Amino acid sequence: MLRISGLSTNVLRLTRKRPLVRYSHSYSLAPTNPYLDFSNHATHPLPPPNSLTLYPEFLTPEAQAQLVTAADRKLRRICGRKYWDGHFDGVIRNYRECSVSAWAGPSAGDEADAVPREVVRKIKATVESEVGETVKWIDPHILDLGLGGEIRAHVDNIKASGSIITGLCLLAPAVIIFRHVKDPCISFSALMNPGTLYVQRDALRFDYTHEIPDDSALRSFKATAVPRGRRISVMMRNAR
Repeated sequence: MLRISGLSTNVLRLTRKRPLVRYSHSYSLAPTNPYLDFSNHATHPLPPPNSLTLYPEFLTPEAQAQLVTAADRKLRRICGRKYWDGHFDGVIRNYRECSVSAWAGPSAGDEADAVPREVVRKIKATVESEVGETVKWIDPHILDLGLGGEIRAHVDNIKASGSIITGLCLLAPAVIIFRHVKDPCISFSALMNPGTLYVQRDALRFDYTHEIPDDSALRSFKATAVPRGRRISVMMRNAR
């Protein structure tokens, strides 16, 4: 049975003896991927396997807790405590969002940012190993979806970034739905447990929308209900 998990909000203290990243097995965009549901895509050809890679246990629970604490600190300082009603383009609601250039900086700096900087460094190294080249990155940003928040179907602005989008999921699990831009009935969904890193690129980046709906009918995965909850993601994109 596929596990759908949550993460306790109790903050666990990291020690230098325990790794941040597990480097667990990765899964590509293929019918054998247990974290993907192709029920609405079965009769149509899939994008290339390297269009989506999932690392289901990329971060240890301890590192997740540390990263959530750091994200909360940034969100309160930059965004305040109130969630925003709607995004400027109507795509996101009940959310907070901010860029965190300090997490992409050199190792020297605020000690409170040490764990996020190391996590960002590990994400970059993992993606660059996967694509086989050095990537020019835009500063990471934090997206905080409150209870009842959602991301409607969209393709990220192709003028603002390149062909790679990564997301590191924290706190609550989520179901991301990918729909073909020419026929939204052609779709598949991905289960993102806390600690999961996903890498979306090339064909899936441009030819499919992605969404995290609040509709309870769309929040299940393979007929299993996925619990709602506040979700934080650390997003990264490459420059054009």
